[in-house]
Parts: sequence; structure tokens; C-alpha cells
Amino acid sequence: MKYARSFSLLSGLALCACGLAQPDTLLLAQDEHYIMGDPGEDPSPDLNAYEEMNSTLGGDSVRQCGGHPCIGWVEDHYPNGVLKHRGYYDAGRLTVYKNYHPSGSVEREFKGIDAVKSVLRTWHANGNERTLTRYANGVAFEYQDHYVTGQLRYLEERHRSEPCFVRMELYDADGKPVSLLRPGKGKLVFEQEEFHPGGALKCKGSARYDPVRMGTQRIGMWTYFSASGAKVLEEDYVDGKVHASRSF
Repeated sequence: MKYARSFSLLSGLALCACGLAQPDTLLLAQDEHYIMGDPGEDPSPDLNAYEEMNSTLGGDSVRQCGGHPCIGWVEDHYPNGVLKHRGYYDAGRLTVYKNYHPSGSVEREFKGIDAVKSVLRTWHANGNERTLTRYANGVAFEYQDHYVTGQLRYLEERHRSEPCFVRMELYDADGKPVSLLRPGKGKLVFEQEEFHPGGALKCKGSARYDPVRMGTQRIGMWTYFSASGAKVLEEDYVDGKVHASRSF
């Protein structure tokens, strides 16, 4: 399994950023600087390799024990004897397991919640939570990513029936929001806020997901603010286009 590490947040839903009257674009404004923390090291390939035996998440490999598919609990250890992996196998496929860092601390844990839902958690080497991913029928619907400090970096939640997000939240190293997308009032309507470096509100407004065009359109009034908090512009949107604007 691959873990989301970058700010490429456009899969499934283009985000309406706060450039004035500009098309949907990247989450982070290109001319501004945010203090983003250390996301940590990528999981080692040998620990990622166990994901290939997790059929729930799409793995298609079968582990062999004595020439036959493994059944029951199996453990692997590092050369120095520290526990590396402990998992329960059914016909060579993992159903529940934990992997461990060389230090002995837990690196990840996968378990089923019920016949439909499952959860995968990972931890940084220092013991702080790294990621949390919730699945339904093997498809991720919620994902969280944390800095090495444990501070939440990014959160996303997908709509259960439409190919779009219902929540997208990005934070800097100090926990100040960079960009937020949350459910609004109405079907497939979302409230969006973007912030200046340091946490001051930059803009806010609503957008609606259109299942036909598989994208978002701004709707209603969008308001823009300076870094000092002064209102500088209002724009009224109709069908994703500016219908009227007012400067202050």
C-alpha cells in the first residue's frame, strides 16, 4: 500500500482555491510560504512488503509455510531478535497483523472492525501516530496524516456514494489551518476556507459538486480578506462564474 505524502489533493474533487476569480487550482498558493513540519520517513520497503499479502486492501500474494499457505499466527524477527511482524494468516493471506520498528515500537496495525469495515494505523519511529486509514469493502473513505510531532497534517474523508471528498483539511507545523473543506448546507454543497500563512483567514465561500461534470463549481458569495483581516473583495458566483464583484 502507498501512503499519501504530498499535497496532490485533486483526485476525485478539484479544489476551488482562493486566487481571485481563477479556475480550480492547487491547494497551496504558489506565492505564499507556510511553515510545514517534518512528515517523517517513508515506511521501509521490507515492512511495506507485508501489504502484498493483505487481500482486503488488494494484495494478491500468498505466504507459504513449509510449502503450504500459512494458517494461524506467524512471527518474523530482525537479525537481533527484535519482533518485526506478527500476523494471523488464513490460506496465506493476512487478516490481522502488527509490524514493528527495529526499536521494537509498533510501526503499523491492521485489523477488521466487522465484515465490511477495517482500519490501518501507522506510527512514526518515535511512537507518535503517523497515519490512520479507514476502509469499507477494501476502499479507503477516511485518511489522516500526522507530522513527526504527532500534530495533524492532513485529513480527508470521501463521500460514500459520489466520487468526491466531503472533508479536506490541511494544517501547518503549528496546527494552524492552511485550507479547509467541510460539509455545507445542501446536497453535495461544501464550505471552503483558505488561510494566509500564520492562520489569518484569506477567503471563504461555498462550492457544489456536480456529478455530471465530476467537478466543483463555486456558488453564492465568496469573501476575500487581507493578511491583517480586512475585507478586500466579495464575488457573487452563478454556475461557477463571477456574476458580480465588490471591492473594499
